[in-house]
Amino acid sequence: DVLQYAVQIADALDTAHAKGIVHRDLKPANIFITARNQAKVLDFGLAKTLEPVPAAATTFEEFDVTRTGIIPGTIGYMSPEQVRGDPLDPRSDLFSFGIVLYEMATGHRPFSGSTVGALFDNILHFKPRPPREINPAVPEKLDRVIVKALEKDRERRFASAAAMRLALHLAE
Repeated sequence: DVLQYAVQIADALDTAHAKGIVHRDLKPANIFITARNQAKVLDFGLAKTLEPVPAAATTFEEFDVTRTGIIPGTIGYMSPEQVRGDPLDPRSDLFSFGIVLYEMATGHRPFSGSTVGALFDNILHFKPRPPREINPAVPEKLDRVIVKALEKDRERRFASAAAMRLALHLAE
């Protein structure tokens, strides 16, 4: 079930990203499983519309600036770049998706902390245990997908939701 839902979530993110939208608040509460067993990504209330850079570049720039000091998103599902207040691109959603997948596969979040500061520090510096160490039933290929999605350096994550979706298909 984890892989089936993961592919559907990656597809939803790919669709949003193709339209220049970064969700910025992907978490279990924003994923709904329908009566027909379809995963739907909901609540785009914190989403950010991005403008592609001309000349077919692969980076994005924000249309407007978020107010200084405001970090949109749910703390336990933020990417390192969200925590730092850096400009976001679709790979930020892939990190959050990695957190969701980790939780789906293990029943635990990869990052924790007794305070916001401690949680932020863990997101920025702590490397979580591989999912297979917590749940040996996690397929090795799914473990690799999750670990790659949780890379601190966004350049080392999947380049897109489509690439992540393909890796998830190959893990089935």
